[in-house]
Amino acid sequence: MNYNEQFKELFLQMKGEVAAIASASSNRLRIAQESYLLVSDYCGKVKAASKFESSEQEVEFYKKIRPGFEAELIYFGELYYILSCLPERRRDAIRFLLKQYPPIRIYCGRYQLLHEYWRLGKSGFDLDLFVRSDKNITLMLTCPLPMGDLHATPAGKAFARFRAYHELHGFLEKEISRLKNREDKGSSALRWTATKAALVELAYALKATGAINNGNASIRDIATHLERAFHQDLSQFYRTFQEIRIRKNSRTTFLDRMKEKLERWMDNTDLNSRGED
Repeated sequence: MNYNEQFKELFLQMKGEVAAIASASSNRLRIAQESYLLVSDYCGKVKAASKFESSEQEVEFYKKIRPGFEAELIYFGELYYILSCLPERRRDAIRFLLKQYPPIRIYCGRYQLLHEYWRLGKSGFDLDLFVRSDKNITLMLTCPLPMGDLHATPAGKAFARFRAYHELHGFLEKEISRLKNREDKGSSALRWTATKAALVELAYALKATGAINNGNASIRDIATHLERAFHQDLSQFYRTFQEIRIRKNSRTTFLDRMKEKLERWMDNTDLNSRGED
């Protein structure tokens, strides 16, 4: 296992522990707090080598490995702030959440060229941005970058915040949508009674098979529709999907069980029956 591979394994381990925290409590503020503290401990373990074997290895560490951990730390820190200050009244909560967008836009606009470099997955300036050097790259900047340190380059710090803000933006959209479309609990609408992970698994299956809008619907659109249809909070569907991806056994446990149950239903249904219960 090379130098960066060990950190990839560590990241998956961290995600697994974060998932365990989320499944052990329904208190979102407590989950955010405990997750932040956990990720903080993991960040302390992700340190740059005194000397990398190659520039490619160094770029991967400063561009992807370290920012991945820092993004989780930033995300849970921001999430804790939002949840701790979220008003109880629905209208006030929506207004408060809408006020969280401007800081995200301002930061990404401040580093617009670098943000586009990150969004488009470019690599042309990687050796300048993600290899430790005293060289000052002004080509990509409209203002000074954050201060780097031994374990993170300035561009890597910005990348971490881009990643965290991208995830936070998704949370805000889902939370606002949930509040705007919340219905009385006494509604007679159909409700999802399996796990949220199962619903996320179904959403990605619908996306992967192109079953909605001839494959043109985004995963966010599909998740939002299922969220409204079944009154579920899928604000962190992307995070749940990442947890599904690292399952040790089958990654499609719900779909596997659904297929098995359907086939058994078919086997036990009389030929003259319409399969209704």
